[in-house]
Amino acid sequence: MKKNAIYTIIVGQADRYAHYCMPSIRAYAEATDSELYVFTEEHMTPEYPTPHFLMFELMKHFGESEHERMLYIDADIIVHKGTPDIFKTFESGFYMREGHTWDKLSKWTKESLNIDTDGARDKYFSSGALLADKDDVVKFNSFVKPPFVVGPWHGEMAHFNYFLLQSGIDVKVMHPRWHFTRAWASGVRGGKSLQTADVDKFEDIYFMHYAVPGDKVDWIEGDFKTYGYLGYDEEPPESNVNAGVIVLSTDQLQNTIQDKRLDVEDNVGENIHIHYRNLRFDFTIRDFIELAKACEQGLTRLYE
Repeated sequence: MKKNAIYTIIVGQADRYAHYCMPSIRAYAEATDSELYVFTEEHMTPEYPTPHFLMFELMKHFGESEHERMLYIDADIIVHKGTPDIFKTFESGFYMREGHTWDKLSKWTKESLNIDTDGARDKYFSSGALLADKDDVVKFNSFVKPPFVVGPWHGEMAHFNYFLLQSGIDVKVMHPRWHFTRAWASGVRGGKSLQTADVDKFEDIYFMHYAVPGDKVDWIEGDFKTYGYLGYDEEPPESNVNAGVIVLSTDQLQNTIQDKRLDVEDNVGENIHIHYRNLRFDFTIRDFIELAKACEQGLTRLYE
């Protein structure tokens, strides 16, 4: 049994972007002599409202294993080449990067759990990357109990932070260079930039997290074109985009728990695809035209 373990989660549409990120994660696991675990649909249980809650399942797995330390990273993270061995860089402790102010979390605990946590912390912690020792994880797991409630980020992060607060674990702040949100470098998040991670170059980030508005794959492929492939494995994965597909329309669904995708594609030489969340509907051109007419008639009658 290896001393260290690395975990991630790939469910549903996540495999679209994991295709680009997993080669670097696998290479990093090998370089750090870590066991790699990928949690999928088969690990889901009815008590978890979304796949994000598999975070608790994998922490339970680690707590019951013989591994001594664990690293969790989201499957939309590319580990950049040159990234040091995190297990040697941080000898011990429970590390997470800080998020924004605690207000959003305290509002959620009041509305969802009927518990007042005002002023409990200055900031919440982002669960996109976590480095932890066995004792802290076992302690954390003792506070994890259903029912689980989806939080303001459409996943487990709010409930994770609440359990973390209950546990009293001394959380050490992970430097943003180890967990950098890609959108920061483009100024999408106010006040954030590469300097947030104390670096001047894009390639000097360690864990690049593609938590971005819009399609993650578009961002990732755009970065490949701009910066070249920066993954730890150094060999770029083949494009996961069908060159014979023309995107006719794309949008992001609102107020959904997960999978906001809504795309209409012309798969040249085959048919028309509608991607709705994690479902794909295939139409002949004739059927698609009939569907479009029916939608138009329905909307006309709705607003008459």
